[in-house]
Amino acid sequence: MKLLTLNTHSLSDANEDNKLKAIAHVISSRDIDVIALQEVNQTMNAKSISCDEHYVGRDIIKEDNFALALSKLLVGKYYWTYIPVKVGYDRFDEGLAIFSKHKITASENTLLTTTNDYSFWKKRNALGVEITKGTQSLYVYTAHLGWWDDDEEPFIKQWKKLNSVADKDMPVYLAGDFNAPDVLKDQSYETIKNDGWKDTRDLAKKVSGRFTAQGKIDGWDEAVDGMRIDYIWCNRDENVLSHEVIFDGKNEPVVSDHYGILMEDNL
Repeated sequence: MKLLTLNTHSLSDANEDNKLKAIAHVISSRDIDVIALQEVNQTMNAKSISCDEHYVGRDIIKEDNFALALSKLLVGKYYWTYIPVKVGYDRFDEGLAIFSKHKITASENTLLTTTNDYSFWKKRNALGVEITKGTQSLYVYTAHLGWWDDDEEPFIKQWKKLNSVADKDMPVYLAGDFNAPDVLKDQSYETIKNDGWKDTRDLAKKVSGRFTAQGKIDGWDEAVDGMRIDYIWCNRDENVLSHEVIFDGKNEPVVSDHYGILMEDNL
């Protein structure tokens, strides 16, 4: 199985059309099974639109929704779902999306923060889907978590909720922007590992790239030399064939302020 995660930072940059085309080309050319996206935006005052049967979500989709545009470029080859999480940059419904070549049989929308105020930028949710691939069922979550030392919505409380709902008796993958640099001791990264989750980069037979954010980005203005804050975790020792940083300008063009991760295992 091939799983891609990417914080898209969508509708916030120039050349959105080229960005979408680049992402769709990689998904198609590399035959990726599941795509977990964060910061999937739609303009709040845009017109609502109906979607075809490949959209399996329950939330209202606006005509400029980034996931909708991507689904059109993928010409009906993927099922997809989307949830709005909060107001982004005072004009977007900022949300999460998952695409799958295989049937999506169930979904979860889990509030991770104490606040449920849609207008508060620190609100966080996780989107999870159950996927049936042949005779195998698996769960994939996409999430965008907060910071370890945040005094209002600290990482640890969000993680405890995600860890609890993701405790399932089947293969589970957690993908996304965890805001968890792996070089900081006794913080987010080590907390996830200590709770039994496997960093698929550690398991991979072939590894390419390291940093997933380069230079100054929102929330990490001091991190100019690059950080590893985006991950794909799994709940068991899968046979991971490869783990590569993608959309970094070397391995496919840059499409966001984050790079993506493409993981392949033998599931």
